[in-house]
Amino acid sequence: MVKLTKIELPKKHIVYGNEFPVAYTLSTKASPIEIEDLLHQEAKKGFFNEILRKNGAVVLRLGITDPDILSKFIKAIGYGSGDVPFVQNGSTAQRTQITDVLTTANEGPGELDIYQHNEFSRFKSYPSKLFFACTEYTAKGGETPIVHGAEIFNDIQNKDPKFITSLSKRGLLFEQTWNYNSSEGVNWTDKYAFGRLLKGDDTLEEKKQKAEKISREHISDDISWTKNNNLVLKEHTEPLKLYDNGERKYGVFFNSIPAYYGYIAYQVKGYGNESKILYDDNEEPISRRDLDIALESSFSSEYNHEWQEGDLAIIDNFQVSHGRKPWRDGKRKILVSMWDTKNREEFPKYVV
Repeated sequence: MVKLTKIELPKKHIVYGNEFPVAYTLSTKASPIEIEDLLHQEAKKGFFNEILRKNGAVVLRLGITDPDILSKFIKAIGYGSGDVPFVQNGSTAQRTQITDVLTTANEGPGELDIYQHNEFSRFKSYPSKLFFACTEYTAKGGETPIVHGAEIFNDIQNKDPKFITSLSKRGLLFEQTWNYNSSEGVNWTDKYAFGRLLKGDDTLEEKKQKAEKISREHISDDISWTKNNNLVLKEHTEPLKLYDNGERKYGVFFNSIPAYYGYIAYQVKGYGNESKILYDDNEEPISRRDLDIALESSFSSEYNHEWQEGDLAIIDNFQVSHGRKPWRDGKRKILVSMWDTKNREEFPKYVV
């Protein structure tokens, strides 16, 4: 009978005594149906929920690259763990639907760095789990860096405790613009941005009304439009959260500060959209010094996952952020599936 067997990742981190990430492979060769059944049974026993709570991320080295089969594995784990597929809205990344639960992760050019972010953490709605599946990998580079939210939180706390206090007490505000009709980046009319409800014969005003409906339900109530019909949102968030892994409670960095500031700091047009990073209480810009420390801490806290074809990685989006390293000379296909826990409790803020 096939089982999951623990393997060692040589560059893993240790966070509060737990491996980050932890990794497993199959004890013996097995058919896709046998693997699917194994994953579903383990999920129903709470294995994946427990290991993500303790370790933050898990890599399953299964050796399967067929997206249709991987989708069955993901659904076996997702539904077996009590989760449901998360519907993406407000995306700044180009996506293509591959299967019913898998899309491309990001279609930005290979030379583009993507810095650390907790998926959709700046919105009202965000997923609890992310699945990343490697279906092809012949490139040089292209690792996926992940950061444990406690590790970066503690690093910033040691280097810049006043910044942690300010974020806790003042909150975080992103001001972000989605273009209406641009050849660069994602437009607000795109399906995974704010276009999910749009129809081909909608007038511009009808499109705006439908985009505002999605924003109010899932993103932000703070909506405005430019004279060029670009969509501007102010996203009000609590960037520090209190995580309970069952053994202890600790602060985690839960935001997209490194992702958005990275493009400002290096003057790279990453998302193709304008962004401002402010305190939420009075819209004061966060200092470059504090943002520099946050970005550098995200780099020093990274575990860089070196993909093998057939890897299926799962991360707890509440306590683990992710990014992407540049690659060249080959192909790199990483697919993503987002899931959320039904009737989950509110993710509490960290209070100094």
